[in-house]
Amino acid sequence: MVVLLLGLIMAADPAGQIAFVSGTNPEEHCVCVMDVASGSVTRIGPGTCDGAPAWSPDGQWLAFESKSGEGTGIRVARADGSESRTLTHQYAWNRYPRWAADNQRLVYSSAADSVLEHYAVVYDLASNTESVWNGGKAGVLRPVWLPNLGLMKALNPDEGFSWEGVDTQKFIVEAWQYGGIIAMGLSGEPGKYSTEPLLLTPSQAAPLLQLLTKDSLRYADWAMESSPKGDRLAFESNDGGDRELYVISKRGIADVTNHRAADWNPVWSPDGKWIAFESFRGSRRGVYRVFPDNARIFPVACSEAYDCWSPAWSPDGEWIVCVSDQGGSADLYLYPVESGEHRVLLTQPGNKYAPAWRPREKS
Repeated sequence: MVVLLLGLIMAADPAGQIAFVSGTNPEEHCVCVMDVASGSVTRIGPGTCDGAPAWSPDGQWLAFESKSGEGTGIRVARADGSESRTLTHQYAWNRYPRWAADNQRLVYSSAADSVLEHYAVVYDLASNTESVWNGGKAGVLRPVWLPNLGLMKALNPDEGFSWEGVDTQKFIVEAWQYGGIIAMGLSGEPGKYSTEPLLLTPSQAAPLLQLLTKDSLRYADWAMESSPKGDRLAFESNDGGDRELYVISKRGIADVTNHRAADWNPVWSPDGKWIAFESFRGSRRGVYRVFPDNARIFPVACSEAYDCWSPAWSPDGEWIVCVSDQGGSADLYLYPVESGEHRVLLTQPGNKYAPAWRPREKS
């Protein structure tokens, strides 16, 4: 009876909504939302170079980049398409929006033109105001909100610690007042540029890895992602000779995907226990998951005959949706995390990219 019940639970169909980008021609890429149970699809974006959608933590809104004038603007829209608008920006190119835990603020990468002059910009939806963090200094890429400051406090238990060139006391005050942002900071000189993780407040930028190692500038790092509880951070680094995933926690820093093939794109499970990622370890691009506590890795969606990429977890952590070209075009496929058969999610014409599962509403 217990075995039968377990089988029924694992076989249960997934539910909810998945936002994604649809379209074969990049100029016509459009953000859409699909109901998983019925398969119905609603167009949300204007269909003018729409970018990857990001859900607000409460699941009520989507944010994504879209063509605006001679650049790109950040657009916010309700999941049913009933309300949508493009934010007003200081700079022409605005990309990669991410939500704060309060559902009222967005952070994104903003630039006039040059990639070397990207800023971390915060937009307050309640007041419709835009502000540049890091004291208005450029060279900040791919900013992401921290859900809380618990990990930062755990990494820096010594109240006397200070960063070189940083007003540490002001940093701490601003972090507790406004929240914290993690981002990649550009360092070096032409021909020798590198990136390193930064902690940002409105006026300060502090090098994160200096809390753990004094040798933080030897490697290029990317794609910093916080666990849902804010107790761990995952990021990509070429430390070790190829692309690996590292996890920072109060216990230190660890390589959790150690392999000669490239590993990238960390995506935390809703409970923070697993990280889905992409890798070439199976010769073709595939999706895997790792248990960071002991670096045990399991395949999710991989084959020698086709590619799989862009994983996103279901709210219950039982399913992963990803993009695969196994049918000849880029389509969305559902994979049960533990076991079972995968299946194509959408059969309508055109490619699909960047799936994002709607978060479960908190009671």
